[in-house]
Amino acid sequence: MKFREDIQGLRALAVLSVVIYHISPFHLPGGFIGVDIFFVISGYLIIGQIYKKVLENRFAFKEFYVKRFKRLFPAYFATIAISSIFAFIYFLPGEFQNYTWSLISSCLYISNLYFYTKSGYFDSELQGSPLLHTWSLSVEEQFYALVPVLLVVCYKFLHKKSVVALILMGVISFILCVHLSNTNISFAFFSSITRFWQFILGGLVSVYTLQLTKQKAISEIVSMGSLTTLVACCFFMSHDDFPGFKALVPTLATTLLLAFSSRSLLTYKLLAIKPAKFCGDISYSLYLWHWPVIIFYSLHFERDLAAIDKVAVFGLSTVLGIVSYYFIEERFRKSNAAEGNTFLRVAALSTAICAVSFAFTQVNNYRFTEQQKSYEQFMLNYKADNLRPGSCFLTKQQPDISYYNKDLCLTQSDSKENIVLLGDSHAAHWYSAMNEAIDNETQTLTQITASGCKPTLDYEGEARCTELMKWAFNDVLYSETYDKVIISARWKIDDLEPLLSAVEKLQSRGLEVVVLGPIIEYSQALPRLLAKTSAGETLVSSRKYSSISKIDSKFNAALSAKGFKYYSILKSICIDNTNCITTHNNEPIQFDYGHLTPKGAELILSHIEAFRI
Repeated sequence: MKFREDIQGLRALAVLSVVIYHISPFHLPGGFIGVDIFFVISGYLIIGQIYKKVLENRFAFKEFYVKRFKRLFPAYFATIAISSIFAFIYFLPGEFQNYTWSLISSCLYISNLYFYTKSGYFDSELQGSPLLHTWSLSVEEQFYALVPVLLVVCYKFLHKKSVVALILMGVISFILCVHLSNTNISFAFFSSITRFWQFILGGLVSVYTLQLTKQKAISEIVSMGSLTTLVACCFFMSHDDFPGFKALVPTLATTLLLAFSSRSLLTYKLLAIKPAKFCGDISYSLYLWHWPVIIFYSLHFERDLAAIDKVAVFGLSTVLGIVSYYFIEERFRKSNAAEGNTFLRVAALSTAICAVSFAFTQVNNYRFTEQQKSYEQFMLNYKADNLRPGSCFLTKQQPDISYYNKDLCLTQSDSKENIVLLGDSHAAHWYSAMNEAIDNETQTLTQITASGCKPTLDYEGEARCTELMKWAFNDVLYSETYDKVIISARWKIDDLEPLLSAVEKLQSRGLEVVVLGPIIEYSQALPRLLAKTSAGETLVSSRKYSSISKIDSKFNAALSAKGFKYYSILKSICIDNTNCITTHNNEPIQFDYGHLTPKGAELILSHIEAFRI
């Protein structure tokens, strides 16, 4: 297969989009599609190489896997070895133990399955793992393990028609991807079987070379259109309902670009410029290093990344990627080590790093007090069942309104005051406390909540959100069944105008409306901050008091000016940035960055003297 410089440019686009997305998702909300680009490129290169050698009867499994290990393992090993040192320094005992299990699963190339098991809505371990990004590497390795066997076996029985088996596998994979995206979106995202179709599409380009036209103008239009589509996806595609049908867009764009691009085209020349080629060369090492840098940088400075921090993280990741490429990747890729030694070294080094990490989980226990470990265990073991997820509070695991349990969540009586709690997870965390506070003889409480779902008339977001809010505003709250609506959410400044419109509409129907303001948030989970040795200073530096206070003040002024009922949750928790309630009876009142525990919600509700349910 001839070397294509434009593929290095594609790799550059893929890795830079992922890195920027992880550092600053606001500025590149669709940057996650870089992983999909990588999958198509891998399929193009690997399937093409294997199929050609199979046809020529010179494919050797041992040679193939040795090259894969020499290409991928050395830089990977350096990354996990250094990450393990920093994990021991910065992690609490339970966190380090979880890190060790993620390390073991990553070394076995099944980390995608491990992280799938940790993909609940409130699971802080997932986003805080330095090895989270290895899920995509595991998907690739599982593809490398299966496809050579499939092609060799099928060619033996079907000869040149063996590609039909590959196409069939791709069709099944895509169908599963779409189906599971509607029923179990986390599995659809992390699973290899729902991603294989992307590799296969790239592979089919390589097998058939897809010279669909000899006309340069058409090739230029298709390739430039495909590149433009990929760039547009990086800026405008959202993670909602992904992968599913949405994954077709970046996947097909990459496939068409590989199919139609040629050296004479402008698109090829753009992707082959030296800076793009350089970024493509270091793309694997840069991808390996950027996520651990983000995690440990944030833990060290104990704050969200500001603009200068984002520049520093990007710069540090790039430097480590360059060093890793030239001094590790290139050195080992060109080495002449015996094939047998390669397998032995990979197994030995993987076993050694996992064994050392596992041994240090015991050592780590002695570095912390019982109180610190108690706070951490509270964080790691908290289930958030009080929000009633999956029935009255819909998360990503429940992609549409059909999962909302009307029989359980809707309560009303003609002889009682019927109250509705409406909003996102920052509304759902009030339910247990409010349900305890109401007078069951005279009041009922209904819960209509969904993650990331603002209770306004904008109706933006994923299907579960838009469907639920449309139903709530246009059906449930349009009837004369309910008397009062309590609205709460993780408010942003941009939510103010849509909220005012929603409150006006509800009050015009004769409903009493109460708006609860934003709650204090932290850059890390509150129990984790409490477990730090310097908890007092850490809490102040990690507390987002200034930004939350600005939102609270603007909402209070705007809603109060129109005569709407507004209660400041921030002021019921914090006097100022240095004086906030964090525990009650030695237990954190918030179980993550901001969500209240049942006891925390009861405590704060009791502090709002003017608030009467």
